[in-house]
Amino acid sequence: MDKIMDVYIAKTDYATPSEAHANLSLPAMPFELFDALDRARIQQGDELYFQVEEYYAFENMEPFISDAVNLLELNALCQKLSELSERQSSAFEGLLKMEIAKKNGPIAIGKLIDLASSTDCCHVVGEALNDSQLGRFYADNGFVPELDNLPDKVFDLLDFERIGRKLRQGEGGVFANGGYVVQHSELAEVYKDMTFTMQTPDYQILLEDMQGNRIELPQQNLPDAGVYACVDCRIPLLMAATDAADIQDVNAFAETLKGMGDKPMRKYKAVLSASGCDSLEEAAVLAEHLDEYKFDEKVSSFREVALAEMHFLMNGVGTGLLSQYVCLTDYGKAVLKKDNAVITPYGHLVREDHQPIQTPLERQTQSGMEMM
Repeated sequence: MDKIMDVYIAKTDYATPSEAHANLSLPAMPFELFDALDRARIQQGDELYFQVEEYYAFENMEPFISDAVNLLELNALCQKLSELSERQSSAFEGLLKMEIAKKNGPIAIGKLIDLASSTDCCHVVGEALNDSQLGRFYADNGFVPELDNLPDKVFDLLDFERIGRKLRQGEGGVFANGGYVVQHSELAEVYKDMTFTMQTPDYQILLEDMQGNRIELPQQNLPDAGVYACVDCRIPLLMAATDAADIQDVNAFAETLKGMGDKPMRKYKAVLSASGCDSLEEAAVLAEHLDEYKFDEKVSSFREVALAEMHFLMNGVGTGLLSQYVCLTDYGKAVLKKDNAVITPYGHLVREDHQPIQTPLERQTQSGMEMM
């Protein structure tokens, strides 16, 4: 799935300044979206802010994409754009140019989705990048009947640029990077029937085989062993590890994830991130040791670590005043070092025994898999 853009996501209504945020590439799968919201500390009912950081394609949309756009709508647009062929991409560019030429004001995200869904409503002439080439193409292919019987010597003397310009203006076509685009039928209106809500998938891990068939895990009836790629996972951090594992082990791990609630899951992802976990075996071990960690998802910066420590030591009395005279960043770093704690993308994490996060845990066996 080709990525269209990167976006920066943050919560807009923090009572105090926070560094919690997420960077996300679109289009994103459902659990990738949920994970980005976890990293940005955004829960149901929170107001979300985002901005586009980089375009990988379709940069001509930039004037019409703002932070006022619904993220789920933007993801749906990017999903559609990622599915377009080269010819269809040229058609979308052409349709967008036609829409801009109407000068009806700003183009809404819904209209962009309709345009991206209407590329088959266009003819694309890849050989024509200007009026001269367009005129020659039309004349050569019998689209100008009065020129069909001209001798070759006379035909070559024609003003193809003038012919092409006249035909283009008459049809209302435009030139895109991939050729000449002209609309031949009404646009599809798909946006009005779409819904944009966060839906938790039925699966924990989604695999895809070489033929494009998708397998939702966990399940009882597994397909034969083969080559599978992970296309979505409740823990996106482990997608590469899932690719490298046997499908039986992946299914067993998916069963483990199924029994984990959302709040423990955020803690689990913090542990995996801090531990540098890169295998399902190691991840399964860590799942059995979550009680050995303390996790605070409200903390996202050295400053917040310092304020939390001061509030704890002083019972909240005078914390605001003292914070004006303390370098909170340096104090927060010192507190982390003292506790062998870390700030993960999901929040503050420290072991109950205050050992370094990556200190090896006990060997265990779970679901028939030998653990490290």
